[in-house]
Amino acid sequence: MTSPIKVRIGAVCWCAFIYFTVASLAHGHWTVALLLLAALVLMPMTWCLARDLDDTGWAARLWKFDLHLQLPAALLLIPAFLLPVGPGAMLCALPWALLLVVMGVDGLIRIRRHGFAPLGVFCRDMGLVYASIGGVWLLANRCGWSPLGFAPHIVLLTAVHFHYAGLILPVVASLVLARRSTCPLAMVSSVMVLFGVPLVAISILLSSRGGPAWFESVAAWILALGGLGVAVQHIVLAVLERSVRPVVRGLWFIAGVALAIGMVLAALYSSRTYLDPLPWLDVPWMRMVHGSLNSLGFALAALLAWCRAGRKCCCGN
Repeated sequence: MTSPIKVRIGAVCWCAFIYFTVASLAHGHWTVALLLLAALVLMPMTWCLARDLDDTGWAARLWKFDLHLQLPAALLLIPAFLLPVGPGAMLCALPWALLLVVMGVDGLIRIRRHGFAPLGVFCRDMGLVYASIGGVWLLANRCGWSPLGFAPHIVLLTAVHFHYAGLILPVVASLVLARRSTCPLAMVSSVMVLFGVPLVAISILLSSRGGPAWFESVAAWILALGGLGVAVQHIVLAVLERSVRPVVRGLWFIAGVALAIGMVLAALYSSRTYLDPLPWLDVPWMRMVHGSLNSLGFALAALLAWCRAGRKCCCGN
């Protein structure tokens, strides 16, 4: 089954889930919907763009395993979230968690083969490793576990974070870097994204243990500035890349603007302890606005654009 067909099937199933379960964007099920969007619709496109044509041996077999498992595993996530937390939900979520763990192993194999250069390839491969963390936290949420004492909604939000900021953002950053390989902003942005993703996770853990609030703010600003750099590059591509189709340039522009706004909101939210700029900028509002911008505005538009624009070979074979 081709990736476009998988995307269409996933989109139909996702729309059905939205219609029957999500009352509004402020509804708690919207967080689940964002995760299902990544699994059902965005992941087949991400797989195509993150594929390494030089994969051989175990790496090639692992990639093929994930490719075949993606759609059934993603579809099983729907009953995983409709069922109450427990063994049934865990069994339905297990294939997706396995898929992402296998993806992480593939990423490690690639890093061992490629090393840390070129930066775009390393950024892409680290995204695969980060994605495996999202799979583990998703499984924990469906099992009813509370890793490190976190509340269930934080566990779920962490899983969503590693699907988008952990996987899709580094992969897209690597594509940008391939087209603008000599641009300092593209290189710095990729590095900040690579460091920002784990730093944000560590900062949340430290904050839950009474750690310094400034660390959470610094970590979020690093990731936000990296994401902002990726956003600016998309807008630049939309303006300068006259050789690509107008629809691609339009999608790049939408992705860049959406990501820029989302990153600004994330930076402001992380600074609430010191600045308190927007009292209404709480978790439900961030889930509704920040989450929607990053998923529908940035990830969907960017992946559609890059699938149509194609990859430069310097991004990784």
